[in-house]
Amino acid sequence: MGSSTAANAARSTAACATPLVFTKHTKRGDKTYAAPVLSAPLFDTHAHLTCFWTKDPVEVLMRAEAAGVTALVTLFDPLGDDMRLAAYREQLRGWLDSARAAGSTLADRVRYLVGAHPYGAPDYTDATHAVLEEALADPLCAGIGEIGLDYHYDADDDIAAAPHDVQMAVMARQLALAVARDVPVELHLRNDAGDEARAAHADAYRVLAQVGVPRAGCVLHCFGEDRATMERFLELGCHIAFGGAATFKRNEHIREAFAACPRERLLFETDCPYMAPEPIRGLECEPAMIAFTADALARDRATRTGEDPDIIVRAAWDNACRLFFR
Repeated sequence: MGSSTAANAARSTAACATPLVFTKHTKRGDKTYAAPVLSAPLFDTHAHLTCFWTKDPVEVLMRAEAAGVTALVTLFDPLGDDMRLAAYREQLRGWLDSARAAGSTLADRVRYLVGAHPYGAPDYTDATHAVLEEALADPLCAGIGEIGLDYHYDADDDIAAAPHDVQMAVMARQLALAVARDVPVELHLRNDAGDEARAAHADAYRVLAQVGVPRAGCVLHCFGEDRATMERFLELGCHIAFGGAATFKRNEHIREAFAACPRERLLFETDCPYMAPEPIRGLECEPAMIAFTADALARDRATRTGEDPDIIVRAAWDNACRLFFR
């Protein structure tokens, strides 16, 4: 997609956007919230279209477009998704064809990333790596992701993190492929609860320094750390993607990082169906909800920096287009 074509399509979509209403059920009754209608287009850089619990992906795409979403990146995990690559591609193209038939133009601006989440690191094999290589030959595949390090102990399900050295090795192998193919990569980095040393981020920084950062770009997806942590990765040339969690009341440190991030490195995402933003936190998240996140974070940053919120949102869209539609 050429930049001029993308810009024209984005302006058209954004201009036609109409408010979507989301209903949240509470003990005091139902509350409805209209999604903000922004003048700048929106690009959801991380959406799991295969993971919805109750929603139809085609309907999700149509609502996203109605909310001003003009482009979207979704994910395929050859270990985490219960299907082969051929089946995934057939499924994705089927959703996009159905959305086009319903009048969607967003369907022409959906891409996917391929990569093994760190949960699957112990099961990563040469065969898994071959799937990544095969996927990169697909015109709809824009890069590698989400890969990285997850050191969090899941107390709810009593699941321990995979050995750190195994995770680092698998991250390095997938990162090396992104570097060799000159495609962007999205990183999932999560520390264990209470880890003030932020070991996952420290180890990921070492892997990036050793293997290299793809010239095409590197994204810290769903950033949830502080400004100091962010700035280390900015030094490596990374982009920083902010999602719904940045709107949660307790996450002032993430909003501080957002306000300090250079405009040319900002991205928005949903990580749907997880972590819907305030004030609809608790609902099953979908790409249309990125409007709440972008609006809240841009306005918060504007109060700190004096910038025009529309310019902030537009910059994030421009950045995403440069990364994923080269």
